[in-house]
Amino acid sequence: MIPAVIVAMSVPFVSLSIHIASTTAEREAIYRFRYDIYVREMGKVRLEQADHGRGWLKDEADDQATLYGAYAEDGSVIGTLQVIGGETGIPDAFRQLPHFEQFLTLPPSALSFTGRLMVAPGRRGGQAMTALVGRAYQDGLAAGRHFNFCVCSPGLVDLYEHLGYRRFTGNLVDPVVGYQVPLVLAARDREHLSAIQSPLWRILRHLPGASGPNDDASRLLDWLHTSVPVTSVVRDWIEQEEAFWVFLADKVRHAASETASILADLGEDEQKRLLKGGTLLDCARGDLIIKAGAVGTEVFVVLSGLVEVRLAGQSTPLAVLDSGQVFGEIAFITDITRTADVVALTDARLLVVSQTALKRLMATAPTLAAKLMFNLSRVLCERLISSNRRITG
Repeated sequence: MIPAVIVAMSVPFVSLSIHIASTTAEREAIYRFRYDIYVREMGKVRLEQADHGRGWLKDEADDQATLYGAYAEDGSVIGTLQVIGGETGIPDAFRQLPHFEQFLTLPPSALSFTGRLMVAPGRRGGQAMTALVGRAYQDGLAAGRHFNFCVCSPGLVDLYEHLGYRRFTGNLVDPVVGYQVPLVLAARDREHLSAIQSPLWRILRHLPGASGPNDDASRLLDWLHTSVPVTSVVRDWIEQEEAFWVFLADKVRHAASETASILADLGEDEQKRLLKGGTLLDCARGDLIIKAGAVGTEVFVVLSGLVEVRLAGQSTPLAVLDSGQVFGEIAFITDITRTADVVALTDARLLVVSQTALKRLMATAPTLAAKLMFNLSRVLCERLISSNRRITG
């Protein structure tokens, strides 16, 4: 049964239940659901864990993980979430990231890692995801967890930051999934969860006996607040919403006048709506933002810094992009794998717009979505003209 506090924070009611998959049949149903999402919907056919014969996706971590399932009235899986408790459940690549050693002063029982969060098409943005995350968060508090870690694609950073997760280290590159952003949730950080109006705060404040951080966790909270200040779009919304969106629009328009812009012919309200659907991503010099052959469904706009586009295995760049320019638009529009590598030549800040955000615009603001697609088409045309000029000399 879903605790009342989780149902209370849901959007329009759809009958569902959340429980831990404990039987073999329940866990295998989740593996098949994952396969449907990752392989059949998203086209990630090269995932090593995908068993194409059985039509399921199971990884080694599942043997020690808690698997949550969201179920419709007919018993079908409509969402799932994987949680692994303890230090041993955290991937090796993640544990080797800068700053992670700060958390090793805590006992393993205070740490957990979350992965494989997914919801069926048509249910996204509704009650299923909220209920899954809320149930896992509540169970984590009961188990004495203080910090939960995860990675997500750039297009989902905004979602996780609204829950209360924070960026605390550099980014990762998965050979199949692509660029990934590591995040941490200080589960008992009442000040932060309350300040950003996280839906998790509604759970924490209503749980009787939910203690705050212990001494070691408090020290880590102090470190997060001082060494890793909140610099995300969430803070900017809270502190200076109108000025922030004007700043973003100016950044995107900063491209050279002869270069197509995704904001062309958009009114001020339309610009704000488009930008609000995106996510800010900070990249370090040398970061491989896009890897040729990887699956990706986001388009990127350079807000500051320089990025270089080049074919895999070639040293000569195809292009160097600066403020206002766009990359990743081919995979964003066509659903094919990435066609080139993109590397940050300097520290850079990017605006990321996902296909999910575009589809939301198609449903709620079709005229704006059409303008965006037209502008992206102009970007593609400019790239094609430039490529033809290089070929013909």
